[in-house]
Amino acid sequence: MMVPSPRSASPIATAAAKAAAPSTSRRDPLDSPLWDGLAKRHLDGRDVIFDDRVQVVLPPVTENQSRVPVLVDARAIGRADEIAVIADIHPFPLTLRLEPKAAEPFVAFRMKIEQATPIRAAVRQGDLWHVGGRYLDAQGGGCSVPPVVEKKIDWSRLGETRARVWREAEEGLRLRLRLFHPMDNGMIANIPMFIIETVDVSDAAGALLARLHLSEAIAADPTLTLLPDRPKEGGVLKVVARDNNGGLFSASVPIPGREAATTREGRL
Repeated sequence: MMVPSPRSASPIATAAAKAAAPSTSRRDPLDSPLWDGLAKRHLDGRDVIFDDRVQVVLPPVTENQSRVPVLVDARAIGRADEIAVIADIHPFPLTLRLEPKAAEPFVAFRMKIEQATPIRAAVRQGDLWHVGGRYLDAQGGGCSVPPVVEKKIDWSRLGETRARVWREAEEGLRLRLRLFHPMDNGMIANIPMFIIETVDVSDAAGALLARLHLSEAIAADPTLTLLPDRPKEGGVLKVVARDNNGGLFSASVPIPGREAATTREGRL
């Protein structure tokens, strides 16, 4: 009787292993002629693979080109050093960058869309980018066409936020916040660029958990969701936002399960 080699595997086990393995390749699955140039420009010349574990979730129908929801979830590949969200056909292709210092590789936000385009998430682990994406079918005009109804801004509320924290897994939190800011991209006549550029999330002691870099592509009144780690000490998360005019806004968001309430409304 032949004894199978310990290095060999049955056909069933081999098939199961292949089914469980992630699908990766170096060929752009969306066949975009712009991708190579965008990757060289925004991904620092590091190696790139396309990885279906990096999920980009988009709406099946784009109802409002000025507020398109986008969700990026790369938790299947583990912790990451950086996430870059790139829209191939867009005046501002590098839409958002996330540095998840002590947070899961996950972000949700809303953006303006100029026309139908691939939208990708590039997730960096060391010197390798894992890229996933989907094609968004949309009509044009979210970036450069003035709104049908004139946008009126209550400047007394600039920087105001509504935020809430939920407990997720054993060591995790879900932070959702909305910042009151016009996020003008400078493409509409006589309206200069005026955007929030960075959002920092820290623990009560000031240790950075996550940093977001926002672009002109982000929708007005940015709505953001992150999954920071639960701080070992302190009952709040600190949020600090900076805009390109030097505005600095800050707020504290209580963590549930402590004496503080779970919701805060006020200046960010």
